[in-house]
Parts: sequence; C-alpha cells; structure tokens
Amino acid sequence: MTAIAIWLNEESPVHPMLWVAADSRVTVQSGVLDDGAKIFGLSVVCRAPDGDGFFSRVTYAHSYGYCFAGSTLMGQNSYLALVPLLGNLAAAEGYFPSLEDTARYVHRYLARSFDDFKVIAGPGAMLEAALFGYCHRTKRLATFRFFPRMEADTLVLTCLEWNVSSGSTLYLGDEKAKMEARLVAAYQGESLPGRPLSRIPRYVIQDSVLDDSFPTIGGDIQLGVADSLGFRAFALCKPRVVGQPQAVISYLGRELTPELMQVGEAFVAGPAMV
Repeated sequence: MTAIAIWLNEESPVHPMLWVAADSRVTVQSGVLDDGAKIFGLSVVCRAPDGDGFFSRVTYAHSYGYCFAGSTLMGQNSYLALVPLLGNLAAAEGYFPSLEDTARYVHRYLARSFDDFKVIAGPGAMLEAALFGYCHRTKRLATFRFFPRMEADTLVLTCLEWNVSSGSTLYLGDEKAKMEARLVAAYQGESLPGRPLSRIPRYVIQDSVLDDSFPTIGGDIQLGVADSLGFRAFALCKPRVVGQPQAVISYLGRELTPELMQVGEAFVAGPAMV
C-alpha cells in the first residue's frame, strides 16, 4: 500500500510551507513495484473571454499537491481525469475558486468513482487521498483529506479539512497506529545534524521504507512542497558511493541518467533534495 506524511514546515516563519513525503511501493497480485508515483501536482487554471469572445485568456493558474494511499487504480485514474477538468475552468474576470471549492469538487468526483469501483472491486477499492497547498483566496495553507467511512450502513467517501498546525502530521497509508506513534515520538526528540525536527516526518517515512517489518512500505522516498508558489515535486540527490563526492539524481528510485534527462535540446532541471 503506502506511507504518506503531510506536515507544516516553518523553517522560514515568513514563508511557511506544507511538505509531503511518501514511499514508492505499489503492491500488486504478482508482487510489488517500487517506482509507483503517489504524489502529484494538480493545477487549477481559469480562463476569461478574450477579444474574440472565447475563454482563451488565462487569468489564474496555481497548483496544489495531491496524494493517495490505497487503490492505485482509483488514485491514479481519478487524478488523470481531474487534470484536464480543473485545468480548463471558465470564469468571470478576476474570479478563481478557493482551495476549499477545489477540494469539494475533487470530493464529488472521487466519491462517484469510488461508488462505481467498490461494486466491482470490493475492499480493493479502498482509498485515502489528500489535497493540500496554499489558497490565494483565504491567504492560508490548508489540507483536505478524503477517506471512506460508514454512513447509514453504506460505505461512502468523505471529505474533511485537516487542522494544519505546528508539530502535527497527517498520515495516510498502512500501519497507521505504528506510524502515527513513530511520528509523535519523533517530534518529541531533538534536531540532529542532517535530521532537523522541521523535516522529521520525512525521516520517519524514510526509516520505514528501510524497515523490513513493513513489507507494504518500501521502494524510495518521494518528496514535495506546496506553498504560495504552487506545488513542486523534488528529485533526490544521493552519493553514488557513501563517503565519496560523486552524486546522482534519482526520481522514484530511478537514476536520471543522461538519456532520462535530455528532452530534445532541453533537459530535466527540477529541484532535488539531499
């Protein structure tokens, strides 16, 4: 399944951010895949009428973080459907939806997909997801969680806002009790060189990826940041050999070799984190 943590990072008090860390293991009937993407950027783009009367002039563009745990088919398929829908909004001049408006729309879409899929897949349709980032309408960071729960003897997908606060973490995925206990304990410790408390959920997820007692959590670490500038996914910068200066850039556990960096005469140049 998955291990995902979302938390408030206040390293820069004047520019707080929401960080997210996840593993990359996907469990399938025939085994596991260790390069599964679970963290994405979801763009909201509004267009107003141009001089020709068509809604072709971009008046607002922003991106949020979207992540999921559980059914990969549900999580990825719904995300792929939401991309063109939210990326093509028509609106009056100056209007753009809030993060809550966007979350309510995502919930309506996910809920319908979940209702259809649970009839076919049963327990295999279970899904937790989250939409998070900076809302330019309310001028604050926010996170919305989508999860199944029983209502009147029917399993339905629910949407609730999670309280973003210092020292707390929203966890999605497997081994929930153990992982939440680890996260709480980690925050009660002290910052160490290369392991600051402001980023401690990342290291809890990273430790769990290496923990063989969690067979459904593994692969590599995925990292992302959401703030007033939008959502950005991060590659990893790792030493090729520990203790030696040469480093490699990897994404989802896959080294970005020259053939995976070059795009025509351009090249992949997204941010990477140690």
